[in-house]
Amino acid sequence: MRIRTAAATIAAPAALAVPVLATVPASAAPARVAACSTYSNYVSYGVSCDGTRSYYAWAVCANNKVVYGPTRSPGVWSYAYCSNVGSTFRSGGYTLV
Repeated sequence: MRIRTAAATIAAPAALAVPVLATVPASAAPARVAACSTYSNYVSYGVSCDGTRSYYAWAVCANNKVVYGPTRSPGVWSYAYCSNVGSTFRSGGYTLV
């Protein structure tokens, strides 16, 4: 019996242990996007955002293929070109990374 009591005495404090939560430094605050501008014509879709997050444009072409622009830093345009797959632009959007 003594062994079981000792084991329970040792295990009980471990079961009550609470993980310590670290504070998040200000530099790790969530990224912010203030505004994005978009552009489209008959063969492409583009986006440029300000803020702190990267992004890329994507487009769905008339031939149902999806094309992607390069990932860009804030303030730089990303364009997805349907002309690269021999088609015209149908719809588009952008993704924040």
